Amino acid sequence: MKKIIFLVDTNNSKFLVVKEKDEWNLPTISRVNDIEDISEKFYKKYKVTIRKISIIEETEKYIFVKSITDDSDFDKTLFGAGVINEIQPLISNKLHKQLLFNMSLKIGLEILNDSFWLGIILTTEDKIKNEMMKALLTDFLLFFSSSFCEELIIYKFGDVRDKNSVSIKQIKELRKKYFKKCPLYNSTRIKSIINEMGIDFENYVFDNVLFFVNNELIDINIRTWDTRSKENFDLYNGIVLSPRRWIKNFHPQLNNIFEELRKPCIEEFINRLKSKEITQKTYSTKKLFDNNLSNDEKTYILQRIGLLKTTMLISETFKNNYFADINKQENVKVDFDSFILKVKATLIEILWNDRIKNNIPFLNKVLENYPREICEEFFPINRKCRDNIHYGFYNELKDSEIMILNKYQDIYLNYVIKEFEKKLTIKFDLNYKISLAIAKIKFWASH
Repeated sequence: MKKIIFLVDTNNSKFLVVKEKDEWNLPTISRVNDIEDISEKFYKKYKVTIRKISIIEETEKYIFVKSITDDSDFDKTLFGAGVINEIQPLISNKLHKQLLFNMSLKIGLEILNDSFWLGIILTTEDKIKNEMMKALLTDFLLFFSSSFCEELIIYKFGDVRDKNSVSIKQIKELRKKYFKKCPLYNSTRIKSIINEMGIDFENYVFDNVLFFVNNELIDINIRTWDTRSKENFDLYNGIVLSPRRWIKNFHPQLNNIFEELRKPCIEEFINRLKSKEITQKTYSTKKLFDNNLSNDEKTYILQRIGLLKTTMLISETFKNNYFADINKQENVKVDFDSFILKVKATLIEILWNDRIKNNIPFLNKVLENYPREICEEFFPINRKCRDNIHYGFYNELKDSEIMILNKYQDIYLNYVIKEFEKKLTIKFDLNYKISLAIAKIKFWASH
């Protein structure tokens, strides 16, 4: 018989604590013979319903489990709730406190890894000369750093934003743009961009710019239009600088170590990017698409394909076990492969959420017909990996699970990209050259 110690998630990794004999501790149950009886025994003791029970750690003396409750009407004199860094100081029991500390440490090391690689990409972006490649890397940094910043604040791991130029509300809005707001034709943001750029789905005008890496489409101008606004420079600059600030401010003892680790990685990143020739071509949005698509579907492809392809470019360019470094003295591991696995897991979940929350027939068809070589267990494992973007809890990934992610993530994402590309028509033929020349003459004549 083992004691069961609970992390009960009440909402967004705010965990339940109970007050007994004037001391706050984690909920526990003693003398449990069968783990299947946990929910019933927990309710009998605390009058709280729990579900989705999973084991975090098991020893000879205890089982540490995570569960979820949908209950919300707690007696505030008996129960409290907070993120791990809020409840840990309240806890009296030494074992409970140690379990929370261990979890907080795992989360901290995950943040450290994210911070390290975001910082390397930032320095790489700063040192390379090509402005188009800089723009691609900057947008990637905004995408993931917006999550990084908000998660630090939510889960009390340190606020590194410049409060004079970056508000919590602005961070939330930027994160929503990348992670939650599905880009559709009639949305306020997209309408504003279309009007500013003069995007025209009906008439043959040169209204967009296509970016290519080694002659392969990588992104489309409309996707990053609003993040290149000079008005928001301080905001965006503050967000992309945050990961490096976090190590310097909250782990100064590691800063010099990490600076030394960064140098060869940055040099290697820059050298690898030198082999990428990036070019741009003016193009017509009308000519770009299959006419069978709706404006929503066209807009969705315009807004999503660049993020997918830029992430895959970064993954394919830098993914290499050479970039796994371990500092045994500080018990710190920095591993680009685990970082990029989480980024790709996040993109896959974004696509899924876009599908279930919106009516996009083309996307529905693409995701329904994913390659059947991808095993069913891939999807919950991918979600488990994605959940580590949240700094309220840490999901341990087994070696076998990492193998599945390594095997199938690229297959899935490359399949989606190819399906998107099938709907694009890109031809730089004689007709294109004549039309572009006429458009330039008209422009010069009108100015």
